[in-house]
Amino acid sequence: MTKVGLLGCHSDTPGWRGDIGPGRAGCVPVTNWLSGFLLGAWLLLEVVLRQGGDARSWKGGEADRSSTRLVVVTYVVAFLAPFLLDMPEVGVTSADSALAWIGIAVGVVGLSIRVWAMRALGQDYTRSLRTRDAQVVVERGPYRLVRHPGYTGSILVWAGSRLAVNWLVATLTVLVLVAVYAYRISAEEQMLVDHFGDAYRAYKTRTWRLVPFVW
Repeated sequence: MTKVGLLGCHSDTPGWRGDIGPGRAGCVPVTNWLSGFLLGAWLLLEVVLRQGGDARSWKGGEADRSSTRLVVVTYVVAFLAPFLLDMPEVGVTSADSALAWIGIAVGVVGLSIRVWAMRALGQDYTRSLRTRDAQVVVERGPYRLVRHPGYTGSILVWAGSRLAVNWLVATLTVLVLVAVYAYRISAEEQMLVDHFGDAYRAYKTRTWRLVPFVW
């Protein structure tokens, strides 16, 4: 008996639940759509929740150490990787499987953390590393425990959305993003120590970089 799924997919249609075949183009499983939706929502937030010209600027000074460019390149590679590895034997997650839905759930959590962090930091949530004279050390919202919750949220969004389509790409994405953000955090925290001095040093002693009680 043929079962009809969401988005017009049938249980006997080639390409359903991750199989590769001629019917795939007309049958996109729900988790694949949601994976794309997560990235689209993440990108939209970059436009909507950036407050002011400085926050939206891609221009970075010496303190940035080219970390913004490095992050962007990593995102582009992470987005393209599932298409480049679009073969059944190379890490493909079965569409609408439990693993795919776990990925979607992780991405939703990450997106929520990202929104929370951006709203808490307001105009000081900038694309490139920079400070302003009137800036203060923010310790409200997620910043009470984590110094860079927006990065945590982004990593979860990308890890979850990639896990929904390809577990191998998700694993590599997490490893590379953590390494890239570790470099960016090093540059950012040096900039903030230079700007805030002892206030930021004290803040560092009672918070974690990305994950509470871990790191």
